[in-house]
Amino acid sequence: MPSVLSPILSRRPAVRRATTLDLAPAAVPVPGIGRDIEVKFASGRDELEEAFQLVAANYRARGYEAASSKPLRFTPYHALPDTRTLVAKHAGHVVATFSAVLDNTLLGLPMESLYGAEIAALRNKGHRLLETTSLADTGLGLREFLQVFVALIRMGMQYHTAQGGDAYVITVNPRHASFYSKVLGFLPLGPCRAYACVQDAPAEAFWVTNDLLKERAPRMYGEIFGEPLPEAALVAPRLPRHLVRHFARQSNLGDSTTAEAVLDYHEQYGSARRW
Repeated sequence: MPSVLSPILSRRPAVRRATTLDLAPAAVPVPGIGRDIEVKFASGRDELEEAFQLVAANYRARGYEAASSKPLRFTPYHALPDTRTLVAKHAGHVVATFSAVLDNTLLGLPMESLYGAEIAALRNKGHRLLETTSLADTGLGLREFLQVFVALIRMGMQYHTAQGGDAYVITVNPRHASFYSKVLGFLPLGPCRAYACVQDAPAEAFWVTNDLLKERAPRMYGEIFGEPLPEAALVAPRLPRHLVRHFARQSNLGDSTTAEAVLDYHEQYGSARRW
């Protein structure tokens, strides 16, 4: 079992884990485009597998992941009980996706390997964080991508807020930095650095809170929070153990040992979320 988890597992008393119902999330149409595209929280093996395949294909095409016979990009952070994957679908197929990793005491956030001090400073200020990772898309025009991406962000931010969260962090290639700062109101969090998990490609860190979004990008704030999504759309089932094992085996980054430790923790103690 990884050393990062051993001290936590050894000192926590066992508690009975509450049973949850894995309800199918409702889909929400993306407005303002010519095709019927819907966004939703991913559920079911086929939907999730297609999302992780798309991420692997995108990352390899951009040089962010080495070529591999394993078809998925699935990391130990996806095994965390509070991580959720969002998808946009057209004609039954995934055309865009990202994953939302809620801050936790087991593995922390993916970007901490590069921006540990910066994340610690946000935590010390009391922020409840979500990191957006594994963004990928296929077959979308520029206008379609923007509308789809905003629809996914809307769903992710409303979900995070409903869970008690208030802040969002992300690492992006510098060429995409202006979109996050100008359109979404993100502020720089850390300087450009080589990021090992994407083959040492350059990355910059950004962050925003709900309040900063309202202050810096009020129009976008209204688009994201102006109309609450239906409760059925914010149902976000966690990955069951057998799917975590399956996806981890199909990814170079799966790390089955860490994934098993995360699953064992959840079975014994429940959520590892920091709040």
